[in-house]
This record gives sequence, C-alpha cells and structure tokens, in this order.
Amino acid sequence: SRLLAGFSNGLLTGSVYMLDVAPSKYIASFQSIEAASRSLGAILIFAITLMFYRFGFRYVAIAASIFPLVGLIGIAFKSESPIFQERVKEIRSSVESQQTKSNNNRQTNGRKQSLSSRLTQAKKQLKIPIKSPAVYQPMMLIICALCIQHFSGFTFTKKFLLQVLKSPTHQQMENSSSLNKTTPTMSKGEADIHGYDEKAYLFAMLINFIRFISNIMMANFLRLFRIRSLYFISLFSTFICLILLGFLVEDSILSPYFSPEVDQYLKVTVLAVHVFCVQFGLQTLPNQLAGILLPSSYKALLKGFIRAVQALTLIIFVTVMKLFPEYWSFWSMAVGLICVCPLLYIFVPELKNLGRTCGEYFFLPSQTLFYVVLPLNNAKTQWLNAFRKISLATYWHTQAKEQRTREQRAKEQQKKLLRLESYDVMSKTHRNSTFIPDTLETINAEERLKVLNRERICFIRNILSQEGFLNKNEKESRVCIGRGPISFPDGQIRKGGIFLFNDLVIVARKFVQNRCYRNEEVVEFKDNAEVRREAASLTLKSDKIPAGVKIIMNTTDDAVLWEKYCNFCITNLTNDRVPYITNLTN
Repeated sequence: SRLLAGFSNGLLTGSVYMLDVAPSKYIASFQSIEAASRSLGAILIFAITLMFYRFGFRYVAIAASIFPLVGLIGIAFKSESPIFQERVKEIRSSVESQQTKSNNNRQTNGRKQSLSSRLTQAKKQLKIPIKSPAVYQPMMLIICALCIQHFSGFTFTKKFLLQVLKSPTHQQMENSSSLNKTTPTMSKGEADIHGYDEKAYLFAMLINFIRFISNIMMANFLRLFRIRSLYFISLFSTFICLILLGFLVEDSILSPYFSPEVDQYLKVTVLAVHVFCVQFGLQTLPNQLAGILLPSSYKALLKGFIRAVQALTLIIFVTVMKLFPEYWSFWSMAVGLICVCPLLYIFVPELKNLGRTCGEYFFLPSQTLFYVVLPLNNAKTQWLNAFRKISLATYWHTQAKEQRTREQRAKEQQKKLLRLESYDVMSKTHRNSTFIPDTLETINAEERLKVLNRERICFIRNILSQEGFLNKNEKESRVCIGRGPISFPDGQIRKGGIFLFNDLVIVARKFVQNRCYRNEEVVEFKDNAEVRREAASLTLKSDKIPAGVKIIMNTTDDAVLWEKYCNFCITNLTNDRVPYITNLTN
C-alpha cells in the first residue's frame, strides 16, 4: 500500500495539466490554490480518522477512498492538455508529410511503416536539449530550491506532526507502556484511547486549516507583491520559528518554567506561525519556478525527473535529521536557511505576473534583441505602387463589395511582404543583433502578440527595481521595442542594459545578468528627448535630464541601430500614435 501511495502521489504532484491550461499571468496564483486544496484534503483525512477510527482503521480507509474515486470520475470529463494536443498534431503532420513523399512505398509497407514513423517522430519529441542553458539551468535551480525547501522544516514537521503535537497524557501512557513490558491486555475502550490521540488530531486539523488560509492569501499576494520579497520574508520568519521549535521540543529546557499543557499549546502556536510563514515563499517558490521557467515542450518530463530527485533528497535529509535530537534538527535547519541567503538573492529570479514564454530570458546570454522591424523607404514605394495596380484591376473586374474585400487582402499581403523585406534587410545589415519580424501594427492588432508584449514588459519590470519607473507607471498602450547590453563610461558597475519602449527608454546598471538591474535612468520621449551619437557611444537627453546619460555600445553598428530606433520612437510614437510608415533613411 505504501508503494502504491508513493506511486500515485508522484503522478499527481508531477502533473502539468494545470500549468498547461491556466492563463499565463495566473499560473502562480493557481498553484497556490492547488496547494490550498491539498491542505483541505489533509483536514478531511484527519476528520475522517477521528470519526471512523473507533470502528477500526478499515473503515477509515474505505471512507477516505471516496474522494479519489470522485476525482477519477471527474478526470473522464476533462479535455486533454492543449500543449499535449499540439504535440500530437505535430507528430501526425510530420508523419503525413513523410508518407506523402514516399507514396511508392506506402502500399508495400502499409500500416507497419505508419506505426514505425509515428514512433520515430514521438522519440524526436521526447528528446530533451539538456545542453541548452534554458533547460539545464532552470532544472538545477529548481532542484536546489527543493533541497532548500527541506530546511524549512515543513516536510519534517508534516511527517511527524502528530508526534510533535502529542498530548502529555498520551505521552505518559506510551512511556509507561514502554517501561512495563508485561502490560496485560487492554480492553477495547482502553485500546481506542491508547491507539490515537484525539487532541493531537484536532490540533493537526487546526494547523492544516491555517495552511489552507495562508495558501488562499498567497494566491492574492502573488498578484500584488514581488515573489522574491515574499520569499525572503518567509525565510527569515521561518528561521525564527525553527529556533523556537528547537527549544519547545526539548522538554528539559522549558519544563522547569511551563506545565506540560502550556508547553503543548506553545508548540501548537509556534507550529501554526511556522506553517503560515513557510507558505509565503519557501514552500511555494519551487512549484512556481517549475511552472514558469521549464520549457513547455519538456515540462512534464523535467518535472517528473525533478520530483524523483526531490524524493531521493528528502529520504537522505530525513535520515540524516533523525540521527540528531529533535531540537538539534530544528536548529540545524535554521542555520542552513541563513547560510544559503546570499546565494538565493543572486540566483532566484523575480516571477511576478510572468508568463510561460519569458522563462528562458533569465538564462539565455544577454544580446541585442529587437521585437519590431522598422519600415524601409524603398519598400514603402513598392507597396504603394503595387497597391494602386491591384486597386485598378479589382475596380474593373469585381463588384463593390468584392472589390473592398480584395483590396483589403492585397493590402494585408503587401504589408506582410513589406515586413519580411524589412526583416531581411535588417538581419543582413546588422548581424550582431536579433530581430523578430513583427511590426507595431501587428502587435496592436493580434491578441497573441499583445500577450507576448505584456509578458516582455513584465519581464523587464521584474528585473528592474521594485520602486522603478515601470512599476509605478504602468501603461496599457506601451510596446516593448527592444533591449540589449550596454556599458557606462564611469562608475563602479559599468556593465548595464538598455530597454526601449514606444514612449521611453531606460538604461540601468547590471548587478546580475538578466536577473537584477538597478540605478536606472529614464528618458521619456514626451519631454523633448534627444539622441546624439558619437562613434559607438550614445547620449540620451531630455528636459528632466538636461546633462544627458552617456552609454557605450559594443560596436558602432549597434550604436547606429539604436540611434535609428530611438529616433523612430521619438518622431512617430509620441502621444500614443502607432503609425506603420515613417521617413527613415536606410
């Protein structure tokens, strides 16, 4: 039964269904609600035990099995994960394309070849690019966070909750029975009293209820506060609780000052505070990291592997902790939490309101990246000429309604050709930079690109200061144009980053690459902004910063490109106007 319970628990906790179907910005909150449901389940189990234990443990097992049965029936009415469906579609489409190319062999090999090709494609889908920084780095970070989670004491106290909350009367009965090895057979009523401690179960239900409340509160706090701030508050408060628990579990330390009943109530109080504090970061962060940082295509496999490592490390951790007295175990965990604080501050990224698509940004090398391509003058002329020709042709050969439809289609087609031409020219001209072939028009028109734009802005907001401009001045129409590495000519920290939007540009100094940027300078384009270039350096000025901010690009070509993009934004994108055509020279 223990093997089956462990196997089923691994399947449930390793599931990524909720992560696949939940909206990107609510993933962290939904995970807290999922944790709250587990706390509610623990309360139900303790309640069932109190109600049915006197009739025999068999009835406890039968009553508790109703809830998993209801869940199993409910799964039959749920749709499949959309990411899994897309993966199946990719396998089928690739198999069909291969079958189309080999029409001659289809009749001879038939069904056997179709099955083998599907298996081949499935194996390709299951291959994980483990050498990619976007795969192995978040996986190692999550494993380390899970190991640190053991030091929170949550798992340790959860497994030995009833032992810690054991009432003094029940403790004396066990001590007397262990000393008297010739104890006569007890009556049924005495056996029931001796078999379980009712007060300990009630206290355990209370602590799980507090855990349930804290998870519900955390679901809302994750939308309002930064996850890193909550995490470190949770860490230091948990450190204090573990120190206090170390004193309370050792009876010889406080027994001269408190009665056994008072000592038990103190344990319940500190455990309740400990559970409340742990849920505000130490217990929830690893699941949030797994939900956002792991690539969607390999999330199920990677999460299963991480859960296996977590189970193995937990066995080792509990085994080592049991070698020490209980009070030393709690104190050792407290010291371990304090020791890892500096490393956590450096490597744990900020995930507030972050979606699935931005997880890889924390681990990929810092590079110049533009999310918008600028229009070109020659492409503009070709587009206008082609549009006039198509308009004349459709005017003489179609009716008015069909004419408008064809004109619209022709306009969209020419815009697409224009975008691709601009992307091709810029990619070949500026090889040190990466371009995404989208335009401001498409970003503001397509819902998918709007979501991507919001997640890009959210990523930049998270790596900048909590008291920074973006956090205090959110704007629905703001578009992220590009970002990249820069250098400053002076200061102790000379490496930094530039972040360009349609209404402003931000430069900040780099503390940790793609994780933490501080000392930001903001140049808003509405304040008569001006960009001046001298070789590979740029000077950004505005009415609020008349002296200007000087930054240095990697190459002169990068400086020319950033100057062009900044001037494009200054000229065309003030007052929330989003035109597509501008008069820029090539």
